[in-house]
Amino acid sequence: MKKILRMIIFSGVAIFLTALWNKGFVIKQDPMIYLKTALLIAAVYYLVLPISKLILLPLNIISLGLVSVIFYSVVLFFLFDRFNLITVKEWTFSGLKFFSLVVNEMKISRTLNIFISSFSISTIINLLEKII
Repeated sequence: MKKILRMIIFSGVAIFLTALWNKGFVIKQDPMIYLKTALLIAAVYYLVLPISKLILLPLNIISLGLVSVIFYSVVLFFLFDRFNLITVKEWTFSGLKFFSLVVNEMKISRTLNIFISSFSISTIINLLEKII
């Protein structure tokens, strides 16, 4: 029970942080929508992904985990489209300058933004699980 509650909280935090930096990842400022979305992502993360990791293990070994990222993105795409809780749309990244690293302004399509958003949510959840 503790693990499930922790996963729901981690999913909510990941959704919130992704919505902060990704302007194409839009979620309404309603606590019930955050809760429903966190519950859905937690369910996917604990029910669907372990089974998919087992089934897709040979392909993940060959592709060095790329198949897993694509599968997670596809699952989140269907989750976003089916339940209409989160809107993922195209957006223009304004650029970034960090010391000598410069990333120019670029337009990110909806499909690429789904991959970026799913990668962000997955990374944040994994980091929180490692830290706590």
